[in-house]
Amino acid sequence: MKFARSLAQRKARQRERAFIVEGVRLFEDAIEAGFQPQRLFFDADRIDVALVQRVLTRATGETVVHEVTPAVIDAITDTETPQGIVAIFHFPEVPVAQGSEASLLIVADGIKDPGNLGTLMRTTAAAGAHALFVSPSTVDPYAPKVVRAAMGAHFRLPIRPLDWDAPDPLLAACAQKLGAVAGQGTVYDAVDWRLSSALILGSEATGISDRAAGHLTGHITIPMHGGVESLNAAVAGAVILFEAARQRRTQ
Repeated sequence: MKFARSLAQRKARQRERAFIVEGVRLFEDAIEAGFQPQRLFFDADRIDVALVQRVLTRATGETVVHEVTPAVIDAITDTETPQGIVAIFHFPEVPVAQGSEASLLIVADGIKDPGNLGTLMRTTAAAGAHALFVSPSTVDPYAPKVVRAAMGAHFRLPIRPLDWDAPDPLLAACAQKLGAVAGQGTVYDAVDWRLSSALILGSEATGISDRAAGHLTGHITIPMHGGVESLNAAVAGAVILFEAARQRRTQ
């Protein structure tokens, strides 16, 4: 229990390379994706024991299972009404699967809102992008609120840390590295997304960082009406990503 509670802190998550997954749906998604929890806590008053056993039969390896009281579940979660099941997983190692298709990468550059990042992660996975890179100034992708908002994307999407001083070779090799900005640049649907591409989405408050700006090959924008200046990172990412996915389906 003490170990589980420690994972509420980013430093502990990074040190242990482990994070908390809450709820039946996320637990089942992780198992279906082929990942095995280190430990599982469940409250038999809120969760059917048969469900836990049935899901674990699809897993490989050993999971330490703890049947606990509601007070323990409440202590190791940060939700107001936890479902009664909590699992600890190692950070998933999801390989980048490309084949012959050009890379489509997303960079979260200073996104601070956990809900925005989690939603962007789910959208990135749904649109078929190959990986998500996370800058040091971005909220921790393994924070509980991000994990809940991502709704299982952690187990299906390659998530990579980003050092702007030494970018990952996959990112560095992209033919175009495009920063999404408000009111300037090329309209997003005029871009040829069939090329190897990296889409950089900046902070909700300050936009793309100076460090990221030095790597850009161009800027893109989403035209808007009604005096609206900008969209949040998750919504902007969804609009652009699914245009990229549309173009790639028709190539």
